[in-house]
Order: sequence, then C-alpha cells, then structure tokens
Amino acid sequence: MKLNKVTLKRHLKQMNQEQLAELVVECFGIHKDVERFVSVKLLGQEAAEALFPEYRKKVVDQFFPERGYGKLKLKEAKKAIHDFNKLTGDSKRALELKFVYVENGIEFTRAYGDIDERFYNSVESVFSDIVREINDSDSEELFKQYEERIHNILERSAGTGWGFNESLYDAYSELSWV
Repeated sequence: MKLNKVTLKRHLKQMNQEQLAELVVECFGIHKDVERFVSVKLLGQEAAEALFPEYRKKVVDQFFPERGYGKLKLKEAKKAIHDFNKLTGDSKRALELKFVYVENGIEFTRAYGDIDERFYNSVESVFSDIVREINDSDSEELFKQYEERIHNILERSAGTGWGFNESLYDAYSELSWV
C-alpha cells in the first residue's frame, strides 16, 4: 500500500510529540536530502547559505572539475540548480547558480572551442531564465546588481559558434531596463 498525503496526515495526528520527534530524527538519518531539507526548515537561511557551496560545486564540476575534463552533464548541473531552489526556496542564491552555469559554459567553450548545438541551447536557456527572473522581479535594483556580470557574459561569448552570442543578445534585449 502506498501512503498518500491525506493518510499520512491522519497517521501523524494520531502520534504524540515524542513519537513525531522520533520519526523526524529517524528520517533525518536515512537520506542526505532529508537531512538537508530538515536543516533548511529548522535553521532557515543559515542552512541555505551552508548548502550553497556544495551546489555551486555540482554546477562548476560539470564544466571544470578539480581533476580531469568536464563531462558536460548539463542536466546534472541544471538539476543541482533546481534541487537547491526547491530545497531552500532561496531564489537569490538559485539565481547566482544560474549565473555560475552560464559563466562556466562560456569559459568552457572559450577553453575547448566549438561545442555542439545542445550545449549552446542549454546555456542560452539558462541565460533566458536569468533575464526572465530579473524582469519578473520588477526590480531595477536587481538588474543593476547583475548588470556588470550580464555585460561580461555578452562580451565573453563573442566569437563563439552556432549564433550563441547573438542568441544571448536577443535574450538580453528582453530585459526591461535595456
């Protein structure tokens, strides 16, 4: 039998405080994701801040691992961004991870030359997400905070293949403050 949320809530309501605490402690030790989730729920931003370097490394390692060459498992890098955001709800640091993804993608193509269309489409889509998030924030202050990095992305992507730079400029032109 699979337990759904309604049934789970009914069972939890029947438990006393001590039983609930024991269940949470037991779950805490079962899986790293549960440990992270409980930490964020109980410690808030402090836990999110502590998790950020781990997720940043997951993104960077797909492009420039400490040893060897990047494997370019772009789905894993994007999953790290998604998981961090879902786990912490920290949209500011999740946006930072997106910048890390795009910046490392550009440095990768500059270091190793022309990559495939899938690679460029992936980096372009994350950059478009950045633009959308900045626009959705309706905050010129947020735009100004990242303006220099955005311009650096555009400059560093010049001379790359597959119309990559042009696509980034197209997304850039969608910014409300440009």
